[in-house]
Amino acid sequence: MTPEMLSALVALVLGVVLAVTLGFVVARQGRLRRSLGHARADVQALEARVATLSDRLTAAEGEAHSGHELALIYNPVKSGVDEIRAYVETQARRDGFGDVLVLETEEDDPGVQMARDAVAAGVRRVLVAGGDGTVRTVAEELANTSVALGIIPLGTGNLLARNLSLPINDPEECVRIALHGHQRVIDTVDVRLVHEDGERTRHTFTVMGGAGYDADIMGDTRDDLKDMAGWLAYSEAGLRHLGGERREVSVALDGGPFRTFRMRSVLVANCGMLTAGMELLPEAKLDDGLLDVLILSPRNTLDWARIALKTLTRHRRDLDSLHTKQATRVQVRFAEPTLSQLDGDATGSITALDARVQADSLVVMIKNEERASVQS
Repeated sequence: MTPEMLSALVALVLGVVLAVTLGFVVARQGRLRRSLGHARADVQALEARVATLSDRLTAAEGEAHSGHELALIYNPVKSGVDEIRAYVETQARRDGFGDVLVLETEEDDPGVQMARDAVAAGVRRVLVAGGDGTVRTVAEELANTSVALGIIPLGTGNLLARNLSLPINDPEECVRIALHGHQRVIDTVDVRLVHEDGERTRHTFTVMGGAGYDADIMGDTRDDLKDMAGWLAYSEAGLRHLGGERREVSVALDGGPFRTFRMRSVLVANCGMLTAGMELLPEAKLDDGLLDVLILSPRNTLDWARIALKTLTRHRRDLDSLHTKQATRVQVRFAEPTLSQLDGDATGSITALDARVQADSLVVMIKNEERASVQS
């Protein structure tokens, strides 16, 4: 083969290789363009989907947050409640909170659905104007949420308000505290009851729950006397039930063994102050993560006198007729059905209760000067 022919052959081979390479490159570029086009389409579809989801989230937030920062739940049968409602709405608008979501309790619903509606509406604070029953019902729904509870006490006992050192005789000042006070986290109590007919119910309370003498008083206090004499009406009912018989009860603390007592009353308390500033359980505090258990077992009038003297003088000496303990869980079994109450609300005859502390579960509004310590 001559050099000329060899050169021509090499040139031909190189030309074929170059043509094949160029064809491959062109074909690959085409595939890349098509892939890039598909990728662009995928990205555009993804962007459209993200935009749609964002629109849905924005719409959902608009539905969840109705524009209300505050809700007012009130018991319409309480004296002076119309004036309080007007004052709350005026103060809220003046102080930049905007319109208030106003919800009225009903005869067959003391506040359950109203509190749920307020939470669903995205409010940050719920003001409750009513008595202990309304406050307890709303607190049960707000427990373990970040929604704060502001109390405007309009009841007879107003026990949670008393234990938070709120000015119970100045509802307008309570409104101002609910709007501008300090937020404090307190404990609540989760309690399961076994009723006389075998039904099991579950509740939350903030002050005291129990069975026996205390429930007899709460269930038999005359409404007309409460209207006329306020908390003194409970004294009249207490005197009428003073001579009842002791009953057998078994109590277990923190999962330990049951111990049997003869009692007139068993109380599980989250705080210790009663009406008129009397401290039934001086050691009980709203934010200590503990339940205080009180077993009253007086045998005669002299025992009752000793219990009354101890309560009035806040003496810490133990009595044979008064037993106190602390625990995080309290189980009680009653030998016979016994009337019960939670924060002053009658809850029927029960045969057992199981109470457990829910530490740091409820946000409440208190006076700014009470920031350092919640009252026991």
